[in-house]
Amino acid sequence: MDLGDLLGPLGWTVQVAAAFAIAFFAQTVFSGQGKTFAGVARASAVIALLAVLGAAWVVHPAAVTLLGFFGSRAFGKWRGAQPGLLAGLLAAAVFMALGAGWLIYPLFFMGMGWLASSPFRAPAPERAAPAPPLPQQAGGVTLTKSPAAAREAGLGGYVRDERLPADARAQLAALNLRSQEALDLLRAQGQAGSEAEYVARAIREEYAPNAVEAYLKLPRTLADSAPLQDGKTGRALLVEQLELLLDGVQDVLNSALQSGGQELLTHGRFLRDRFAKPTLDLGSDLRVPVEVKPR
Repeated sequence: MDLGDLLGPLGWTVQVAAAFAIAFFAQTVFSGQGKTFAGVARASAVIALLAVLGAAWVVHPAAVTLLGFFGSRAFGKWRGAQPGLLAGLLAAAVFMALGAGWLIYPLFFMGMGWLASSPFRAPAPERAAPAPPLPQQAGGVTLTKSPAAAREAGLGGYVRDERLPADARAQLAALNLRSQEALDLLRAQGQAGSEAEYVARAIREEYAPNAVEAYLKLPRTLADSAPLQDGKTGRALLVEQLELLLDGVQDVLNSALQSGGQELLTHGRFLRDRFAKPTLDLGSDLRVPVEVKPR
């Protein structure tokens, strides 16, 4: 028997609080607080506490969100988020201890990929490359990958494209993980073919690739320096559009969370109606009989 059972009627409250805690955890780690040790540790402590109180399932979606957090923060300019990443590693250990032991495998392969990117090794000196032919220099476009090939590779292909800024690639890594999570969750809830599923798929397969390809059509020498609109460069506009798409995916995840939460609440009411024992009302049921004597 866990602590959630000992709390009796408060057990269903813990389950509902756990559903909202997942949204709070995702909002924290993917915001500016995700770069701080205190922010990640505080959100992780809420998950761990609810798991101990009886909502043991909560560590599994939190672990999936943690993988997306590592994918968006650990690659590229990771030093600025180093305190938050350290807190995330400690949270991963706690989640595994509380039941999400499967987390060790994706973390291992992600760590191997991070080490393979040589984050501590100084870059090798670049050799002078011969000037490319004039047709390739027209417009300043680097013709290393066709748009069709990039689209076929999906968002994962764009994450590895060094023509994109590091912050945009980090956003694409998070978008890749979270959009796939949304699609898997919607299919599991029987919402395949719904409007939410259409939005998540369009963000993953159309809106994000279109934004990236529009940026790659800009001249390389001006894309990150020349203002295009309201003083914003092509790079700033790309980061802004990817942030909007991340918010859109988060809305889909929040909607799926509410849908799953309603099902959980309905099941809890059924269990209480089926198995809860009635309480004895001492004030109304225990009466002293009065003897009436005949005259």
